[in-house]
Amino acid sequence: MISSSKINRFLENVKPRDHLIMFYDNQESKREIVYDFLSNGFFQGKGIVYIYTEETPEQISHWLKKKNIDYELNFKSGNILTPRYDEWYFEGGYPETIRALRKIRDTESYFREKGLGMRAVGEMSCFFKEGEVKELLRYEYALHKVLDINIEAFCVFDIKTIVETGHTELIMPLVRAHGKAIFASENGTIVMEPEKVEDKDVEKLLEIKI
Repeated sequence: MISSSKINRFLENVKPRDHLIMFYDNQESKREIVYDFLSNGFFQGKGIVYIYTEETPEQISHWLKKKNIDYELNFKSGNILTPRYDEWYFEGGYPETIRALRKIRDTESYFREKGLGMRAVGEMSCFFKEGEVKELLRYEYALHKVLDINIEAFCVFDIKTIVETGHTELIMPLVRAHGKAIFASENGTIVMEPEKVEDKDVEKLLEIKI
């Protein structure tokens, strides 16, 4: 297990083109890590994007303010973007990897013109809720491989949604599509390299069967 201070230091050292993944089993564990990730990036001169599925714009605003970010000012100036998942991944009513990658590229260019880097969080459970797991895998494996995207990306998954939709077999393929994997639960938090993650580690921490 890893302490919150070590998690924070880890997040401070995230660098461009890092592609992280997190599985969480409760909102508190997710928020503690996600908003540290975003605020650390913001104070390093990054524009931030939160593509939400579970959170609401009001909650995003609230938690960023708790991290001492002037949300209203930066939202109005376009330094903070908070699109809903269907505005980003499911534009037009269906997901398409190339279109999503193009949107990321355009957003990175937009921030670069403002003199900012880009740090993004995507709540990815929408793909399971919408029954689009094949396109999810296509997207995750394409990110940072199809385009030379100078961003820091953090894909976060509600483990309960994965279990409820019967897709626990996708956990390990998703882990391997990313750089570092974070598993956050009431039992604690661990950070692991994908090649070092074993089924039994995930099952023990998240109390599920893969």
